[in-house]
Amino acid sequence: MKLKIILKYNLIIILLIAGKLFAQDTREKKIKLDISGFIKNDIYYDSRQNVEAVEGLLHIYPKNVEYDERGKDINAKSSVSIIDISSRIGGTITGPDVLGAKLTGYLEVDFTGGLDGFTSRVRLRHAYSKLNWEDTEVLIGREWHPMFVKEVFPSVISLNTGIPFQPFSRSPMLQLSHKIGDFKFIGAAIYQSDYANKGPDGKSSKYIRNSNVPDIHLQIQYKPGNFLFGVAGDYKRIQPRTTTESLINEGMVYTTDKVLESYAWMGYFKFQAPKFVLKAKAIYGQNLSESVMPGGYGVSSLDSLSGREEYTPFNHFYSWLNMVYGDKTKIGLFGGYTKNMGANDPIIDANRTYGMALDVDYFYRVTPTISHKIKNFMLALELEHTVAAYGTMDIINKGKVKDSYEVSNTRIMFSVFHFF
Repeated sequence: MKLKIILKYNLIIILLIAGKLFAQDTREKKIKLDISGFIKNDIYYDSRQNVEAVEGLLHIYPKNVEYDERGKDINAKSSVSIIDISSRIGGTITGPDVLGAKLTGYLEVDFTGGLDGFTSRVRLRHAYSKLNWEDTEVLIGREWHPMFVKEVFPSVISLNTGIPFQPFSRSPMLQLSHKIGDFKFIGAAIYQSDYANKGPDGKSSKYIRNSNVPDIHLQIQYKPGNFLFGVAGDYKRIQPRTTTESLINEGMVYTTDKVLESYAWMGYFKFQAPKFVLKAKAIYGQNLSESVMPGGYGVSSLDSLSGREEYTPFNHFYSWLNMVYGDKTKIGLFGGYTKNMGANDPIIDANRTYGMALDVDYFYRVTPTISHKIKNFMLALELEHTVAAYGTMDIINKGKVKDSYEVSNTRIMFSVFHFF
C-alpha cells in the first residue's frame, strides 16, 4: 500500500515537471500546456451498507434489507473510511490554430480505476480535442455526456455528483455547438465506453455498437443575463443479442436483429448572482442505466421456437434542486427525487430484466453542505441522507413496483481539497 501511495504521488510530480519542460520546449511552436487538478482526501461514515463503487467513495443508494438466520438485517451495518483516490490531474493543450480555428485539447486522469473492483490505479477521465471558431465549436473525444450539462449540475462535495438523480457519464463523442445571440444549439453523436448499458452478457458497450446507431442528442440553451435555460432530447438504440437459442430444440441457434429504442427528455435552469446560485433539472427518460441512474429494460415477448425476444424500456422521472450561498464560505442544500414509472409494456419475467434498481419504486435525498476556501485550500462538511423504496416488481402491471418500503442511509463526510 505504501508503495502504491509513493508511486501515485511520484506520478503527479513527474507530470508537473513534464508539463513545465513541454511548455519550454514548445514555446517557439506556439503550443502551451497548463497543468491543473487537486489532491482530495475524504473521511466518511455510512449508517448502512450501500450500492456503491470505487471502494465505497461513489455512494449511490442504500442496499435492500437482507435477513440472516436469526432475522437480523445483514446490511444494517455502519462503516467508516478515509480515502484519497478521487485526486486528479489534467492538462490543457493550446495551439497552434488549425483551419482558422483555435485548437485546444484536454487530458485528465484520476486514481479511481474502474467502476468495479479494486481501485487506486490510474483511470482516464477526459481526452478530447476542440476546434473553436467565432460562434462554432467542434469537439471529438471523451467528455461529459451532454445530459450531464457542465453548466448545471449539483454543487455537492460527494463524488456521486447527485446520482441517482443526475446523469453521470463520460463518453466518446463527436459534438457540434453553435451560438446565435443568447442561444446555443448543441448536437452530438455518442458511443459508450466504461459507462455502458447492461444486457444478457453484463455491462458492455457492444450493445450500442451492434445497433449500428450512436446515441443521438440535441439540446438548446438560452442565456439571458443571469439566467440559463435549457431543453434537450436524446435517442438511443441498442441490440441486446445478435443470436438466440431455441427453448424447444436444444443447441439450435438463430441470428436476431431485434433492437431496443429509448428516449429521454430534459429541462433545466440556473440563476447565478455574485453570492447565490439556484439550479434545477428534470428528466423523463428510458433505459438510462449507463449514466449510473435507475432504469433499464425487460423482455416483453419470447418465441419458444427461435428464442427471439422483444424488448420494452422502463420509464423513470428524475429531478433535483440545488441552492448555494456564499463566497469563501459557502452553504448549500441539495434535494433529489426519482420515480420508477414502469415499462411501456408488460414484461414476461422479472429475471429477464436488465438495468439498475428496477425493484425500487422511488428514491429521495437531502444533502446540506458547508465549505470554506482559503486560497487554494478548502475544507468541506456534508451530510447526505438517501432513501430507497424497495418493493416487488409487478410483471403484469408493466413492471411497476408494488408493496414498497423505505430503506435509508445517512452519510457524513469531511473533505480536504488542495487545488493546483
